[in-house]
Amino acid sequence: MTWRSLNSIMSVILIIGGLCYALNLNHSASQAIYFSSGGVGPTYFPNILTALLIVLCVVTLYNNFRDKSPENTETITTHNLWYIVATFLLVIAFVASWQLLGYFYLNAFILITVLLTIYRMDFGLPNSLIVAAVTSAFTTGFLYVLFGKILTISF
Repeated sequence: MTWRSLNSIMSVILIIGGLCYALNLNHSASQAIYFSSGGVGPTYFPNILTALLIVLCVVTLYNNFRDKSPENTETITTHNLWYIVATFLLVIAFVASWQLLGYFYLNAFILITVLLTIYRMDFGLPNSLIVAAVTSAFTTGFLYVLFGKILTISF
């Protein structure tokens, strides 16, 4: 993959993400009052930032197709592609299971344990699993105390 193609792919992903964010923000039922008022509401500044993101991504796409310099054709190698793909798939599975089953803290514990075990595989499976379980127990406990008890936010 070249720099030019990577810039183009990321620009398209950011444009799609920005459009989805803007649609979700502006079609929210809680924001319906502010549409009829015509004034500055809570969606005003995020909409400006989203429009700016989309405009800059379009400019980047235009420059990528116009520029033919040799430094943009340099090949990029990704050394830890397996870790990136595994993390991406596990985060998707985490969000899906959280939405379908609930149990945020249990899902967070499992996600952190699995990710840390995968990342520490060089130290052996038993060692990695113990360190991952202890680390994720403390992290999940901290999340529970912070969000569940102090801020009283339920997931």
